Amino acid sequence: MTEPSRYPESPVVLPLDDWLYEAHPVAGCSTCAKAVTALEAAKKSGDANARFEAARIVRRHPHGATA
Repeated sequence: MTEPSRYPESPVVLPLDDWLYEAHPVAGCSTCAKAVTALEAAKKSGDANARFEAARIVRRHPHGATA
């Protein structure tokens, strides 16, 4: 049996890009309003995945739609 590989330095931990959490809601859009509410709740709870998903909804949905 061979000795496992050893690394001389600790791993590099890269921060997530801030733009993943950016959301610019459109006034009057119900989809944006729902997603921003979810985004705020996720920020308070510290749920990074939920924050990303809520911000993604605001960034990617066709504004003006009422889904």
